[in-house]
Amino acid sequence: MKNKLFYGGLMLLFSLVLFVAGCANNKANVVAVVNGQEITRQELDKQVNAAAKQFGIDLQNQEFKDMKEQIEQNILEEMIQQKLIIQEAEKQKLLPAKEEVDQELKKIKDSLGKEEDFKKALAEANMTEQNVRDNIVLRQAYSKLFEKVTADVKKPTEEDIINFYNQHKDQEPIGTPERLEVKHILFAVDSRLPNVPKRTDQEALAAAKLALAEVTQKGRDFAAVAREVSDDPGTKESGGSYTIDRGAGTTDPAFEKAAAALKPGEITKEPVKSAYGYHLIKLEKILPASQKPLAEVKDDIAYQLESKAKQDKFSQFMDDLRKNAAIENKLAPKTGDSAKK
Repeated sequence: MKNKLFYGGLMLLFSLVLFVAGCANNKANVVAVVNGQEITRQELDKQVNAAAKQFGIDLQNQEFKDMKEQIEQNILEEMIQQKLIIQEAEKQKLLPAKEEVDQELKKIKDSLGKEEDFKKALAEANMTEQNVRDNIVLRQAYSKLFEKVTADVKKPTEEDIINFYNQHKDQEPIGTPERLEVKHILFAVDSRLPNVPKRTDQEALAAAKLALAEVTQKGRDFAAVAREVSDDPGTKESGGSYTIDRGAGTTDPAFEKAAAALKPGEITKEPVKSAYGYHLIKLEKILPASQKPLAEVKDDIAYQLESKAKQDKFSQFMDDLRKNAAIENKLAPKTGDSAKK
C-alpha cells in the first residue's frame, strides 16, 4: 500500500550513492553541464539501466516510456547534485586523501572475503574498482562538507524538547497511534508493475469477487489466497499482512475507512475500491495507541530535533550553492528558463 519506488559490504555502499565516474566524455552527447563539468548521455544511461535492473523494469517496453523519462530526470538531478558536492568539497579542501580512500576500499574488500568475490560483485554491478573509489570520495566529501556546514547548529533546549513531546504524543519516538493489523488482497487496475496482470476496472472487480467467494463461501484461508492471487508485491508473500497507523495519512483513505469499520476476524462484504484497484480486507487485530513518558524519550527527541536542524541548514546550503552555480540541464522540462540556472 505504501509507495515503494526505486532504490552487506559492497552492495550497501553502491545503494548509498550513484556513480560519479562513467564513460569517456563525448561532447555530442552531453546531457548536463555543472560549472563547466559535463555529464554525458553514456554516464546517465549507465545509471538509469542499473536502476531499472535493480527494480525489474524493462525500459525497452513502450509501456514504460513515461517512467523512463522521469527516472532519467531524477537520476540526472542527483548526478548534478553530486557534482556540486564534489566541486564545493574540493574548493574547501575537504576531499579525502588517497590514504582515506584506500582504507575504506580495503574495508569493503575485507567484508566480501576474497579478492575474487570483490571482482564478482563488481561484475554483477557492472562497475570497476575506480567506480567504487569515486563513490567513496563522494560519500566522504558529503560527510565532511555536512559536518563543516552544520558545525554551529545548536542543540535543542529543554523547552524545545517539551514542546515537541506535547505536540507529537502519537508519533515515534514518543508513542504510536491506534493501529489496525489487517490482511488484504489487491486486484490492481491498469497496473504498470512487472509480473502483475494488467486489468481493466471491470476485470479487477470481477477477479476480486471471485476471490471473495473463495474465502467467504468456500472457507479458504485468506492468507493462502493472498499469496496466490494478490497483485501487491509488498505484501503478497506475507499473506497480505499490512499495518495501518490510523489517521497518519499513509494509507489510501477508502482502504483505511473500510478496515476501520470491521471487527477483528471480519472480512469486507464487498471489494473495496482504492487508488490502486480493488481490495479484499480482513481485520486481524486492533492495537491501542500508546505513549512513553518524557524521561524515556527525551534523548531521542533531542537527537531528532538536532538532526532536523542540521539537515535543514545543509539543504539551504545546497539550495544556495545551486542558485549560484552555472548549471545547464538539457533534459529538464522546457518551461521558461527552468533548464538553466
